[in-house]
Amino acid sequence: MTPAPASARPRQLPRPVLLPALRLPAAAGLIVFAVAVGTTQVALQVTNRQADRQLQQVGQVYLDGLVASVRPGLQAGDAAYISARFARAFGEQYGVVERALFAYAADGRLLARHGDPSLPEPAAEIVAGTTWRIDVETGIAWASRGVQEVSSPVGRLVAALDIAPVLAARERLAWTVVAVDLLLAAAFAVLTGLVLRRIGRPLRALVQELAEGAQRPPARLPEPLVAGSDPRTRHVLRAYNRMADGVRERERLSAVLAEREQVAALGELAATVAHEVRNPLGGLATAVSTLRRFGDRAEVREESLGFLERGIAALERIVTGTLDAYRPGNDRPLTRADFEDLRHLVRPAAERRGVTVAFDLDLPEGPIGLGSGGVRQVLLNLLLNACAATPPQGVVGLQARIVGGDLVCEITDEGDGLAPAEAMRLTGAAASEPGSRRLGIGVVVSLLGNLDAHASVTERPTGGTAIRLVIPLAIPGEGGGRG
Repeated sequence: MTPAPASARPRQLPRPVLLPALRLPAAAGLIVFAVAVGTTQVALQVTNRQADRQLQQVGQVYLDGLVASVRPGLQAGDAAYISARFARAFGEQYGVVERALFAYAADGRLLARHGDPSLPEPAAEIVAGTTWRIDVETGIAWASRGVQEVSSPVGRLVAALDIAPVLAARERLAWTVVAVDLLLAAAFAVLTGLVLRRIGRPLRALVQELAEGAQRPPARLPEPLVAGSDPRTRHVLRAYNRMADGVRERERLSAVLAEREQVAALGELAATVAHEVRNPLGGLATAVSTLRRFGDRAEVREESLGFLERGIAALERIVTGTLDAYRPGNDRPLTRADFEDLRHLVRPAAERRGVTVAFDLDLPEGPIGLGSGGVRQVLLNLLLNACAATPPQGVVGLQARIVGGDLVCEITDEGDGLAPAEAMRLTGAAASEPGSRRLGIGVVVSLLGNLDAHASVTERPTGGTAIRLVIPLAIPGEGGGRG
């Protein structure tokens, strides 16, 4: 039984390349991380603005209460009264830490101040009417409020509020939120990458198998991998497995077809030889029987031995003529499809050797103008010999084209080269020697003679052998005109 080709044997799925396998999960993880960090930063900005508005409201409420207390002093321009009210306000307010209070007249003169004497006066824009400003460096929030009597301004109060503890607490909270956010974002990014990697593993395996399909027949994806995928992906993977099974079955049938074709050719040759040899063998058997019975008589012995010699010579002529003249009957026209058949017939032998077969065909689709049997047999023998001579990972090539009125084929391999004696036999420079070990070369030479073809053998510069066949077309104009 023919052993199964290497491509049909069960094997472990190759590990995917690391970078392409991680690209999508890593990208998704980075997106999740960036979104999480970005949304947290936006939330912090919104929170800080809300906290600033709340501080501003606290400062305005504080000044509202203080205005009612110092209004008479501002109307009268009484600095002592205002200072006393400021001192009292420092002791009565809770939740607000004042650093200093300032009272200005309507014309912008400073009437009174109370609090930290080292604190400078507020900036001109605060005195001029800016109601709120935070100085982050000093931790001071400046709150300003104008005082009016009916529609006439009577002065302005400015409070320097100490918000350094609030800013420090806010900064600590921001760093805590950022740290927690980074940890959570990194965790979710990693989790997202792992989930996507797990989900995408079946598709990555499928893509890898399809990518490697140009170098070898497709292999089935493991059933646990298929069963563990989602329904849509599972449907695609199972369709791929059915395709891989079909390809392997086609390869098996191709191997069987090639074997049967070789057996048929050998059977027809054997039948021809047996038919032609049967009659001479009867005469030889008669001569041997005569020798056994009358071998003591000289004239009978000489006559029988002469008959045996002539009979053996006749058998040799029959066998040699059969080998030289053998050609399958019922020959149909050669077409491009015959070359495509050769691709399938040679593939099992190529896979067993681990070599690649490359075809370069520049042929018409219709009849080429030759019988298919002889050309197929010649090319099949040469391609099989090339596969056997080429080391693993090598390349065997076949180029075929029409040049004028000839079919030109070139078979290349990457082996050690054809022996000089065999090359001379193939090109017709030397006759076949009795007892040659390579019967296939003799068959090829005989078939080339029947085709009136010419062969040339050259060594390739990169190593290996190139065999060029020039086969005249039986109908020169048919299929010609391409080169």
